[in-house]
Amino acid sequence: MEIAYTFKTVLICSKIVSLKSDMAIGVIGSGMLGTGIIERLIELDTKVNVYGRNKAKLTYFQDKGAKIFRDARTLAEKSDLIITCVTNFESLKEILFQNNGVMKCSNKELIIADCTTVNSDQSLYCSNLVGERSGFTFLSTPVMGGPNDAKKGELISLVSGNENSFKEIRHVLEKISKHVFYVGQINGVSNSIKLALNLNIAIITLSLSEGLILAKHSGIDPNLYLQILNLTKLKTGISERKGQMMINNDYSPSFFLKNMLKDIDLMMDASQDLRLFLPMTSLSQQLFRAANNSDDRKNKDYSVIYQFLEELNSK
Repeated sequence: MEIAYTFKTVLICSKIVSLKSDMAIGVIGSGMLGTGIIERLIELDTKVNVYGRNKAKLTYFQDKGAKIFRDARTLAEKSDLIITCVTNFESLKEILFQNNGVMKCSNKELIIADCTTVNSDQSLYCSNLVGERSGFTFLSTPVMGGPNDAKKGELISLVSGNENSFKEIRHVLEKISKHVFYVGQINGVSNSIKLALNLNIAIITLSLSEGLILAKHSGIDPNLYLQILNLTKLKTGISERKGQMMINNDYSPSFFLKNMLKDIDLMMDASQDLRLFLPMTSLSQQLFRAANNSDDRKNKDYSVIYQFLEELNSK
């Protein structure tokens, strides 16, 4: 069923004046993006509480001044705001609702800003369950940008949910973001925007890969092709950041291939719910799924799709 959203948009350009805050900020998730957010908050002399599964990273954060907690519940007891940044919907439900989850805490006032990439229905599901607990607020808060952007405070935050709660934590989001968009009261709207934006990442990366392959197999130095591409209006952030790495077979991850496939699956689920025909997204899903079948590739950067397509053309 198609749902029409009506919302106002507020753009806030981040110019940080004061870096200190009495607010205790909990971060759940020590993956690449979560790590970037934690490092940024620590750098700004913020009171940071951390829970994650990577023990080595937890030790690193503790040495940097963060307080480490054994589970999500105990972290929630000592936090005013929790930023959740986990892998998927199942992980999000686990840290929120299962034993020793956030919702088991006795904290009477808590705001949860969820940065996990989920679809709008999944975010709304979590919001509704959280909302049943008096004093708790769930904000759908996906972000655009990778771990380096988080560390430099250059994410783009997309927020939907309770406006008063958003105003309470806006100053925190401004610490990790160069732009913050509030897109309305309905939880999940911001997640739909996030998926539509990530759709571009998948398709642009495939286009860049095929352009490099066509140039290379036509006898053209792919380095020359990339240099020319990046001097034209056809250049993208992906061609500028990832292009040379792809040519050099450097797939150091800023975003895993397996997670890109997960996001494309969410896009296709959304398109089916809305009865939309997205042929390029559908083809992207097939290609990324085939590439992800290799255990060697799934934990590399999503731009490794170039290597997969090159292999198909070398047979």
